Amino acid sequence: MMDRSQELERLRTWTERLRTENASLAGVLDAFAPLFAELLKTRAALLAAGLSPVDPDPQRLARRLPRFVDAPLGDYAQAFLAAARRILPVMARSFPGISEDLRKLMYALESDAVDSAALMEGVVRGDEAALARQAKSLGVDARSLELAAGLALRPVLEAVGSEVARAATLGAWGQGYCPVCGALPALAILRSSGQDDAYLKNHGGQRWLHCSRCAAQWRFQRHACPHCGNEEHGTLEYRHPEGRAEARADLCRKCNRYLATCDASGALDEPVADVAALGLLPMDVVMQRDGFAPVARTAWNSLDP
Repeated sequence: MMDRSQELERLRTWTERLRTENASLAGVLDAFAPLFAELLKTRAALLAAGLSPVDPDPQRLARRLPRFVDAPLGDYAQAFLAAARRILPVMARSFPGISEDLRKLMYALESDAVDSAALMEGVVRGDEAALARQAKSLGVDARSLELAAGLALRPVLEAVGSEVARAATLGAWGQGYCPVCGALPALAILRSSGQDDAYLKNHGGQRWLHCSRCAAQWRFQRHACPHCGNEEHGTLEYRHPEGRAEARADLCRKCNRYLATCDASGALDEPVADVAALGLLPMDVVMQRDGFAPVARTAWNSLDP
């Protein structure tokens, strides 16, 4: 496993590579690259401060239950606060339009004016009604609250969920949702494989899904929709943007969703997943213009109609 300095260097390298390849993404990269760097630093800081991975629960994995989707998260309140202190100021600089909402949220967290456990649990469970109530009580926009709380929670979940993700990959998880937090993927990555596994490998690559909430990665079928589970070949297809064989969108005609996909099966150096997702933004625009919705909504692919 790479240390923090190596991860940061890879992030810098791939960010600058994408900036060179597509100058139109410079503004997006300027906003998100500092945030991605701070997420890496915060996860490392939490681990150094004593936050440790939880043991996988084999029975939950066997029952296809994500480790934290229905778990109480109060024990992580201090880690969440520590992460928010680092993440929210970076968000305020990257997204000045929501800086006042971020200031209100940070004040509420520092003064115990918000139930941190309920906020974390609302994010993990996707409880939009609960998040809307909390947003109203804080006087902030519900989407801003969901975004800020989700990003502050990400390094916490990354730190405590790493062994769960590893165990799910070694076993037979096989679900379209994350084994750690239950979120759907923001990106698929195709990787080369030295083994002949018909379930996970076809035409030279395993399909790995990258969680939209906690950045965990796990293997999944090559020809199935992670959103609805559809496996009917006639309703599954993919599109390549012009001139980019390594990039594509996997489409499902049953649920009308798409998943941005990066083919790294022939790459010498696999891209950083978050940066790869930003590089596929032009494809997000096209797919949503054509009436498809992303499998998972993220801070960057939630485009105005």
